[in-house]
Amino acid sequence: MDREAAVLREEMTRTREELDGKIALLQARVTELSPQRLTRRYFSNYSLDRALGAVLMLVGLKMAWSRYRWQRHRAALRAELAAHGHWS
Repeated sequence: MDREAAVLREEMTRTREELDGKIALLQARVTELSPQRLTRRYFSNYSLDRALGAVLMLVGLKMAWSRYRWQRHRAALRAELAAHGHWS
């Protein structure tokens, strides 16, 4: 009876160790496949920063160009109104 209990305990211990090992492997896999790690792996920080910088630069240039064109348009409109005596 003691022998059978010892065999059962040994099998339970071995099974528990196998399951703990599998759980540890799965947890490592989960952290490996996290969105943050995948992003780091496929898009390096440098290239991502450059892409975002390029987009922000284009947006800024468009805003500056629109503002420049609007100021030129206002200046031309003022000059035209002043030429016709409608602007004081």
